[in-house]
Amino acid sequence: MIRIETIHIKEFRGIRDLTLEFKGQNFAACGPNGTGKSGIVDAIEFALTGNISRLAGAGTGGLSVKAHGPHVDSRNKPEAASVTIDVTLPGLGNKKAKIRRSIKSASAPEITPADKDVIAAFESVNLHPEFVLSRRELIRYVLSEPGQRAKEVQSLLRLDDVEKLRAVLQKIANNAAKELAGLERAEKDAVTNLLAALDTAQLTRKSVLDAVNPHRALLGLAPLPELDANTSLKDGLTATTTSGPGRVPKTQAAADLATLREALLALKADAFKQACSTADTNAAELGKDGVSLTGLSREALLKSALDLYDGTACPVCDTPFEPDVFKGHLAARLAHLDDVSKRRAALEAELKPILDRLHAAGTALNIMIDYSGLLSPRIDASELAKFRTVLRGRYEQLQKLLPLEDTRAVLAAVHIVQDLEPTMTALDAAIAAIPEPTRQDAARDFLVLAQERLEHYRTARLKLAAGNLRAERATKVSSTYGKVTTAALERIYKEVEAAFASYYRKINEDDESTFTAKLMPSIGKLGFDVDFYGRGHFPPGAYHSEGHQDGMGLCLYLALMNHLLGTNFTFAVLDDVLMSVDAGHRRQVCALLKDRFPNTQFIFTTHDEIWLRHMKSEGLIKSRNFAHFRTWTVDCGPTEWDDRDVWAELEVYTAKNDVRAAGALLRHYLEHFAKEACDRLRASVEFRGDAQFMLGDLLPRATSTLGDLLKKAKVAAHSWNQKDVVERITAIETAFGEAKTKTDYENWQINTAVHFNEWADLKNQDFAPVVEAFRTFTGAFACETCNEMLFVVPERGKKEALRCGCGAFNFNLLQKGS
Repeated sequence: MIRIETIHIKEFRGIRDLTLEFKGQNFAACGPNGTGKSGIVDAIEFALTGNISRLAGAGTGGLSVKAHGPHVDSRNKPEAASVTIDVTLPGLGNKKAKIRRSIKSASAPEITPADKDVIAAFESVNLHPEFVLSRRELIRYVLSEPGQRAKEVQSLLRLDDVEKLRAVLQKIANNAAKELAGLERAEKDAVTNLLAALDTAQLTRKSVLDAVNPHRALLGLAPLPELDANTSLKDGLTATTTSGPGRVPKTQAAADLATLREALLALKADAFKQACSTADTNAAELGKDGVSLTGLSREALLKSALDLYDGTACPVCDTPFEPDVFKGHLAARLAHLDDVSKRRAALEAELKPILDRLHAAGTALNIMIDYSGLLSPRIDASELAKFRTVLRGRYEQLQKLLPLEDTRAVLAAVHIVQDLEPTMTALDAAIAAIPEPTRQDAARDFLVLAQERLEHYRTARLKLAAGNLRAERATKVSSTYGKVTTAALERIYKEVEAAFASYYRKINEDDESTFTAKLMPSIGKLGFDVDFYGRGHFPPGAYHSEGHQDGMGLCLYLALMNHLLGTNFTFAVLDDVLMSVDAGHRRQVCALLKDRFPNTQFIFTTHDEIWLRHMKSEGLIKSRNFAHFRTWTVDCGPTEWDDRDVWAELEVYTAKNDVRAAGALLRHYLEHFAKEACDRLRASVEFRGDAQFMLGDLLPRATSTLGDLLKKAKVAAHSWNQKDVVERITAIETAFGEAKTKTDYENWQINTAVHFNEWADLKNQDFAPVVEAFRTFTGAFACETCNEMLFVVPERGKKEALRCGCGAFNFNLLQKGS
């Protein structure tokens, strides 16, 4: 990936014009809430991806990068809002590159140099927008539902397509299985019709040959010795000997008409009426229970939704849903309807023989309707067609069951058969009028019809075989894919689990040194349980504090990113994600990031100065590699605790004779300055549990400590006989003493300007010398060359040297022989 060297933000979000030097190292932005820290995060994300996640997602309706990315005063000038980032590319031998993106052309960044390797490097960053992590994303990995956690984790690991494909394969398998019922019924009908044509009771090779060969013998055709998939029952019949088109086989037609009469009589039989009455009674009982009736409707709706779901959106409300979320949600709903499902299944079992009777009658009607057009003269079969439509409507209603009122109405009338006798009589007469065939014609008609129905049977059987094979393969593919991906995910999660536990033990080594965790993948879900002091494994939110949960979120994120990117994990932005980590574990968090991720550049934001000091004292943040914001205004944007900003602002206030504002700003700056000086010089300050140190607690200690260090450095220089160093330190001491005397920092004027109401007695000409005195005084704590505040090394243990960032100020504190 990348390392950021410099970022320049202009007219973007709440920032007017800001340049920060990251130097390819860890960097922290600190300041109270509302001082512009998040604007830096947004700027980094925008420059590298073209997006701002804070303006997208749930709860951001109406927000957009184009409309709300520019500073409010540049909202009509999107071309003025831009972010430029200078980077180093570790994967390309630390090659330097630059990317600039403006709101106006967010999708077309300017990349320099524009060679393919550099472009590819930036594209790889764009593929991993999770390099920006805020607390709202952090906690998702810990406290999410298993299904949502699986989605978040798989999305971060670029595994989300795995689950989508699994859902697609499962859907294919389900559809293939559903198609079998229709194919099986078609094959059963084909068998019934073929047996009727052959006038035999069972369908075997022998029974077919036994029925066919006598008719072939009458026509002088050779007997068929075997029946295989390509055998034609009418093999040998010539065109001159076959019957003409439209010929109705008299014997078979009469048999089919008899079958229709039997099917219609079966609908009027007492046994059929009794079956319908029993089913109606049970349907009525089910309908009396309002809860069950509502459950039936809901179950039907949920099942229909599952059947119609296309993998993207709910077919009922058109709301976008991920497959695992949608199916999991509906499965949970259906589970609550278990009793209703059982009662429905019982009723459907009672309706099945009724449906079979209706289907048999419909099939018989189809055959006779086909004959009616071939008979001479043609028979008007419109009444048969009308009744066929009635039967189809009854069949479809009983099959879908709901509404129950409609099903009961069908059950009450399903045995009623309209008067079809005139049509049946006409068919009977037309069939009887067909000339009696000779034995040879009858044999020929037999073979032609038998072959026709045999081919229909073969087609139905092949379709059923293909359907079975398709269903079997789809099930096997879905099952195999699920097993293989689950095994692969389990391996990945085991690696992530081990790394996560290791990181968490590192930051909690004082009280959870034996901590373990369990990532438990299943179809569409990812369970996450953690050890609680050896009492068992529980969800993170069960017993662990919010601070521990935040620590877990960070560790899990780091484990996932490390698994995903490995050595390419060179860059991450942690936006206020460590605020809940308790003070006792902050140093361990710093040590974790520093020791385990030495090649990753972390950019932090925090509103807690203590966190910033921990980062600096632990070496996670080096030297001056941080920005400390003190305020923000819509006109100027964020303002740092920077000497140039403070003194320039004080000059403005004093020029306006606004001593009240100037006094407050000077007091606040001196508090900030004194904290920083005490930290860098390792001054001893009386401990306060609330960490609320006043100026009177800090500035005297910083002043006396610097004086003591200069004296100690001069003694050390004497011991080493470094006369030139002694002279230089003496000059510095003199200048420092004069500056301190001029300030007299306990002078009443400062306190009056900040705490009292005697503003009229303190004019700008009175306060201006105070400002100038403290400017000189604070400047004495810094190197004249690099302007960086002096600091002591090392940060712990015996003090060895007093230094600055550039090395121009470097005084040894150890005497010769010590």
